[in-house]
Amino acid sequence: MKVMYRIHRILRAAACAGLAVTATATTLPAAAEGPSPTVVELFTSQGCSSCPPADAALASLRDHPDILTLTWAVDYWDRLGWQDTFAEPNNAVRQTAYNKRLGRGGVYTPQMVFDGVDECVGSDRTHIRDLLEKLKAGQQTHIPVTLKADGDNLTVDLPATDIGEEIAVRLVWYLSDATVEIGDGENAGRTLHYTNVVRGSDIIADWTGDARQLKLDIAAGRTLGADHAAILLQKGYGHGPIVGSASTNITAPAANP
Repeated sequence: MKVMYRIHRILRAAACAGLAVTATATTLPAAAEGPSPTVVELFTSQGCSSCPPADAALASLRDHPDILTLTWAVDYWDRLGWQDTFAEPNNAVRQTAYNKRLGRGGVYTPQMVFDGVDECVGSDRTHIRDLLEKLKAGQQTHIPVTLKADGDNLTVDLPATDIGEEIAVRLVWYLSDATVEIGDGENAGRTLHYTNVVRGSDIIADWTGDARQLKLDIAAGRTLGADHAAILLQKGYGHGPIVGSASTNITAPAANP
């Protein structure tokens, strides 16, 4: 397990580059308690020799209908000889913010974070299973956010909800599968497979519980190489407990012959 201490300022923006956002009032049912996918986030690096087992562990969770997995590639191991092809500086910022809230002094890879409330070494399958069972047995209230792709448009429906505080609405564009041949560093010569790789992410709204509909432009995600989109409803300025989530395929329909 690799450890590296870094200090970042948490950056927040209104929307992803090239993203069109509108908000309109809409009539939706009040929120109720119910199942929502548990969000499992893996912070990993192509330059980390300890990470491939964690990448495989995350892949094994992807097809569970009650789990949404996301791979966040970090850049702080690029100095070991291989520049991660998916890493973005803000991914490490997100990890740093999580660890500060979870009481850790720094960041490491591979690390899994569960619904923004717990974490473990990403290759420890026993600990992963225990944390998933713990969350399943909990009494968290989840907000039923709806995400729908239609042609070039992505629609987010947020129901009228008494949430008692401001919640960040985070949009995540991700690529379902990617294979990378590693040419240098600790994993030199290996061909590694990644699942649900984040290609772009930003907070698109600060929500206080009013019924709201957001209209997004799918082209922004496709330009980043994504084939799926997800919405995370998250407390703690976008790095606290996740109280709602949804995902959908944004692959462009095949052209008629």
